[in-house]
Amino acid sequence: MTRLLTTIGNGLRAALKVFVAAALFLIVTLVFYQVITRYFTGTATPGLAEISRFLFIWLVFAGSAWLISRNELIAIDFFSSHLDANARRWLGVFIDMCTASLMVALLSFSGKLLEVVSIKHAPATGIPYVWVYSALPLFALASLMFILERLITTRFGRTPPSGTDGN
Repeated sequence: MTRLLTTIGNGLRAALKVFVAAALFLIVTLVFYQVITRYFTGTATPGLAEISRFLFIWLVFAGSAWLISRNELIAIDFFSSHLDANARRWLGVFIDMCTASLMVALLSFSGKLLEVVSIKHAPATGIPYVWVYSALPLFALASLMFILERLITTRFGRTPPSGTDGN
């Protein structure tokens, strides 16, 4: 079970890393093209602006899931640096459980959001908003998988080596 979770987690982490890099590259390229065309021709490209905004939404959620997988989304280590290894491990369990409860809530509310936008399409490109906002439930599911992986492999599994906090 641990090996399967680790394999899936590593594959998903690699895919997220590639997606984040590609999305960032595309956003920079599209915005640069928009600036150039507006400066030289004076014409706007609303379709490209819309695609850039949608890619940014996916970039934020994919990047957040990737950071959750690395346990780097939010790091305030003032208190944890003063704790022993066992207390840090239980603090990590508490933080993971709080994050998981937030992901479950986001998953629940994202279903309602997708119902609301199910019939709407973007004005310039015609892209269904369901595709755009499906980033939220996919982020929540990926984050829950990463939290489960971390809880099983490091927090409740083997004892972390001395000098680390099990992350």
